[in-house]
Amino acid sequence: MTFTAKLRNKEAYFENCLVLSPRYISNKKQVLKQFSKFCKEKFKESDEEIISEMMKQTQDERIINAIDVIQLFVNYLSTKVKPQTVKPYIGHVIDYFNYRGIKLSSLDRKSVRYPREIKEEKFPLSKDDIKSILDNSSYRRKTLYFVLLSSGMRIGETIALRKKDFDISGKRIMINIPAIFTKTRKSRRTFVSLEAGPYLMKRLEEIEDNDLVFGTNKKQSSVISEVTETKLFSQLIDKVFPNLERYESNTRKITLHSFRSFFITQAVRTVGDSFAHALAGQSGYLKMYKRYDNEAMLEDYLKLEPALFIINDYGQSEQSKDNEIENMKSDIKDMKKD
Repeated sequence: MTFTAKLRNKEAYFENCLVLSPRYISNKKQVLKQFSKFCKEKFKESDEEIISEMMKQTQDERIINAIDVIQLFVNYLSTKVKPQTVKPYIGHVIDYFNYRGIKLSSLDRKSVRYPREIKEEKFPLSKDDIKSILDNSSYRRKTLYFVLLSSGMRIGETIALRKKDFDISGKRIMINIPAIFTKTRKSRRTFVSLEAGPYLMKRLEEIEDNDLVFGTNKKQSSVISEVTETKLFSQLIDKVFPNLERYESNTRKITLHSFRSFFITQAVRTVGDSFAHALAGQSGYLKMYKRYDNEAMLEDYLKLEPALFIINDYGQSEQSKDNEIENMKSDIKDMKKD
């Protein structure tokens, strides 16, 4: 077999990215699609034509023009996305430029000016807010929202889970999140609350071990499923809270991420930072020394659990808890799937 030099184009670039997560590749594709659209609008040329033209220039000219194009793209993005999103987007473009032979040093990159991030006070999601959301949700979505707010998982992680990732043998349902789906690329465990359990168990009883619990079993990527759930949730929030103002950036104050923020806030308050980081899979936990086995983690989760209850108050005797759960199971059986 002889070696044949491969043409470096966008298709080859994405082939080189196959070792990255599907979600990360999807983000790259979306950004470069935006960049292509920008080039057409701004220069009346394709991004390929612009890059090809720069490659004909001297190294110094190439760098100067590349920085100018990137700065114009920054300005363009500033009217489309949140300020904190612009820099990661530009990082994808710079990486693509580098692959195509337009090498920008760290000093070159520092000459790019980014919009200042607007740090607004985050909207504190209350239990009454959550109850209103759940009361207006179908059984399937209510189950998803219960799992999100009682486990601290990201929506992208949750959508990718299959029945086999749920361990129902213990006192609480434990979720084993595979490393391939986590942001930190490290597997981790978390739990769902006593209140969320019956909803989740009904769903698990409906499917096989290899079936997706919240995603789709069709040939649809988890990224698309996540986008779908995000859109549906946004529509729900607009319906339930029609008069809720948005942030200055025009983003909604309540998003699917709000459930995760609620969980982390309660976990920090009731147990501590280390525990909250451990269950939520935040990078801060990786720098800490405390490690949890399943028993210790469940013990701390049970301390947190009462703060996660939304509809019912289980701060009673074990007998009362059992009675409440049985009543909930009976109610859930009568629910229809969406």
